[in-house]
Amino acid sequence: MSLFYTRFGAGGIIAPMAITLTLSPATTGQARPLNILRDLPAVADLVELCFEDSMDSSGRSHLNEMRRHGRDNVFLSWAPHVVDVISLPLSGFVWESDGKIVGNASLIPFHRFGRRIYLIANIATHPNYRRRGIGRILTEMAMERAREKGASTLWLHVRADNPGAIKIYQELGFIERMRRTEWYAPSRTLNRIGNDPAFNIRTRASRDWPQQRTWLERAYPDEMNWYHQQQSWSALGPSLWRKIYCFLVDIDVSQYAIETNNSLHSVVSCRTQGSRSPHAWLACPSHPDETALTELLFHARRMFSNLGGLHLEYPVGPADQAIQAAGFETKRTLLWMQAPGQQPN
Repeated sequence: MSLFYTRFGAGGIIAPMAITLTLSPATTGQARPLNILRDLPAVADLVELCFEDSMDSSGRSHLNEMRRHGRDNVFLSWAPHVVDVISLPLSGFVWESDGKIVGNASLIPFHRFGRRIYLIANIATHPNYRRRGIGRILTEMAMERAREKGASTLWLHVRADNPGAIKIYQELGFIERMRRTEWYAPSRTLNRIGNDPAFNIRTRASRDWPQQRTWLERAYPDEMNWYHQQQSWSALGPSLWRKIYCFLVDIDVSQYAIETNNSLHSVVSCRTQGSRSPHAWLACPSHPDETALTELLFHARRMFSNLGGLHLEYPVGPADQAIQAAGFETKRTLLWMQAPGQQPN
């Protein structure tokens, strides 16, 4: 079938478009562009319904922020003019049936070194409307819109335990680029008291920074810098600028290093901002000493045990057992997938 939809911009209707799609005969409703003036709370409710089992406090805070934005007339007065500038889910497509939003695909723009990158996020279909092709349709429409906007590349992430969605994205041209696990160490009494005397755990020193940065750039590679741009590595470096930056944005960073045989083994940087739970950034060798890494992470947990747990994201691989041994629980493992953007003329 040919599905027609109308594109909306900050100034109103732009132009009707058509895209050929395949729908299940049982599918009812229609796709349309997200309307920022009225859809944000409903989209937040849908995303929460679909991903409640894997959502952490940060994700819930993000959805609550979407709901607040949807009720904030000041925000709604200027947000439609910057949907392609700021990295927020303010554009995309929804599927509406009987006056209810039952499907969504958000478009989030990122700008890095003159390149425009789009993340297709919050791909969600109400449980009662699944297996009808709605998610695929909305994803295809989001891909087309991003390419119209001049995207150099498209990204999305999907849970590793969702083979059906992975297959669909592969059919749409997405290729897996990396696999990352989100870990969480709950705030609770630790079995250990103190550190293993066989290891030297200390505050990160300036001399550690060159090696630490090399490890960070491996774990959070250049092709992902657009996504982690909010975590500038200079904010972890030993400079006066780091201290000024952290003071201005109300960030507190504590960093700990562990040595084995008088050589630096690993560094963990724990960042807190406002009332949010702390987040850890891990810098370690490709094949770390499991015992040493576990000791360092236990130390970080101990230092932040009164702040509501510790979050950590790290590539799937040899560090997994050490992270788990330190009491971190797997929240989810995500495949980061990439597709080409606008093709050059």
